[in-house]
Amino acid sequence: MSKKHMTGSHAINATADGPVRIRVIDSGPNFVHCEIGVDYQRAPVPERSYYADYCDVQRARFGFGLFFGKLITGTSRLRTKIEIDFPEDLFGRQLWGTSREMHKLLRTAAAGMNFSPISEVEDTDKVQTFRSNNVFMGIWGEEAVMDFFYLSPRDMAQPQRGVAALEPVIRVVMPTPLLLEFLDKCRPFVENTLQIEVPKAEVV
Repeated sequence: MSKKHMTGSHAINATADGPVRIRVIDSGPNFVHCEIGVDYQRAPVPERSYYADYCDVQRARFGFGLFFGKLITGTSRLRTKIEIDFPEDLFGRQLWGTSREMHKLLRTAAAGMNFSPISEVEDTDKVQTFRSNNVFMGIWGEEAVMDFFYLSPRDMAQPQRGVAALEPVIRVVMPTPLLLEFLDKCRPFVENTLQIEVPKAEVV
């Protein structure tokens, strides 16, 4: 997966000011149309880290709730859980849109890994909630990682500056097959809620 992703249609190189670069395409009295580029090689590593062996995706009142949990070993009960609230627009354009090649790679990478399916789990009230609108995904063998970040409206309110801060939120470490499971769980919301067409070749 490329380490440069964006919410627009063209890659934008970061500057010495940080990993995020903004390019204004068009503007008017009541709108600004811009592209955002993120160079994840230069992004700060989140200080908080969480290991997950369970995931879920739910439609929220506004946007989506991304859930990651740690099961009590040998059971179907959750010990702890985190919820990451993600906005609807960037769920489709950034999280889903920039992970298409990764999704294909995961099918091959996780094919021979023993990862037991689980249908129902006993929930927990030990939950922490975070807000994110940008994520980087990577895999290395049996290990996968999702680094969640936040782009503040304060920075986006002045796109003419050309740069914005990328706030690290949390790193979620997981088995590689769980990242595949997570993206598979995102698909119905992409198709039904966001009404983004998924190529038949991606459907299993």
